[in-house]
Amino acid sequence: MPWFAAVLGLAGCATSSESTANAPIPPPQIRAYPLGQAYAATEINATIFRLEALASDEKYQYATYYDPAGHIVVARRILSERDWDIQVLNIVGNVRDAHNDVVLGLSGDGVRHLSYNHHDQPLHYRSSNSTADWADFGEPKPMTGTLESRVTYPTFIPGQHGELYFFYRDGQSGNGRLCLNHYDSMAHTWSTVQAPLLEGAGQSSPYWWRPEISADGVLHLAWCWRDSPNAATNHDIYYARSHDGGRTWENSSGKKLTLPITVQSDAKVFAIAQGQNLINSCSLATDAQGHPHIAYYCNSPDGVPQYFHLWFNGEKWSAQQVSRRTQKFSLAGSGTLQIPISRPEIAVSRTGTAYLITRDREFGGGLRLYAARPPYAQWQPVDVLYQPLGEWEPTYDLVRWQRDGVLSLFVLPVHQGNNEQATDFPPQTARVVELSGLE
Repeated sequence: MPWFAAVLGLAGCATSSESTANAPIPPPQIRAYPLGQAYAATEINATIFRLEALASDEKYQYATYYDPAGHIVVARRILSERDWDIQVLNIVGNVRDAHNDVVLGLSGDGVRHLSYNHHDQPLHYRSSNSTADWADFGEPKPMTGTLESRVTYPTFIPGQHGELYFFYRDGQSGNGRLCLNHYDSMAHTWSTVQAPLLEGAGQSSPYWWRPEISADGVLHLAWCWRDSPNAATNHDIYYARSHDGGRTWENSSGKKLTLPITVQSDAKVFAIAQGQNLINSCSLATDAQGHPHIAYYCNSPDGVPQYFHLWFNGEKWSAQQVSRRTQKFSLAGSGTLQIPISRPEIAVSRTGTAYLITRDREFGGGLRLYAARPPYAQWQPVDVLYQPLGEWEPTYDLVRWQRDGVLSLFVLPVHQGNNEQATDFPPQTARVVELSGLE
């Protein structure tokens, strides 16, 4: 059976006599678009914070990753076609450190932006300077020149009018801050919006969930704090939003927040103590009403790590347990860790159906979706990909989902050793797997 075959049915489906909220959610239709051989001895090509592994404009979809020799690959395909035009750049990254990922952003002026190879290092940034050669990214250059000497977790987020936002960490685990830049596609220039936006003040470091701009133009951000390099010191979930592109921020009650936001700011939405296996760097999505939905995992009352869904309906926050796992593990240590489950991605459809995208060794280690309709009390699992994916974590093409309702995922089996150790796992074929027909 092909590794990208779909399961024919859903586990735990409701009966036809139950309410619409509990009725079976149809499994997705699946297409796979092979890219090429990619480095797979660490998680560098398949970490959840590599949000822009895939990016689309009106005509093309772009992909970027490291090849087996550590060279950056940029590929593109016409969205209506299967085959990729693949270009190997003369840029090499430290692929043995899974933090040093490569991401690509697209702005409305047709410029392609590339950021790569960071773990508390000077900013590595290039942008396309030729419309004739789509894979020409020129020479490295500064973005704004402010707080660009200790960069980790580069993140491009597309705006609604061709602008581009760039989030990154300045500093290190347990002692860092989140910074935010803005690209004006009319002026073709970057500017500093907040440096910093979130400030650890030498005592902790913020780990943010994927930011998103909702249909009403509001910028949403969620995060947790870590008080040392040890992942066991992750704690609490915070949330803030901005109505003006990141210049001012408020909490979910509409109270203006003093900048920079710190661990003492009035932005905590869910209390989770240290030592509860709260994972950092998970996912946020918004629904058609502009309400935020947050996916994460931490311990349930019986001490088993479970996936959870936390959402705001405009008045209050509610949390639901999504998974029904039985296997315990301990999230502790520094650097990238070998963890039996992935951090979850989340996507919310126009009809309000929420999808958590996961990988869990307890259920075979392939790609598993959990789906639920409002009020999100009944979550239905479906195993989409059968092949064990090692330590792969999900990322998807945000524009493709918001515009076309297609979950376009970068999928690559990878293995990762604990504490930033590389493995002997050989190169694997990277694929873009598209799930369509979702509610």
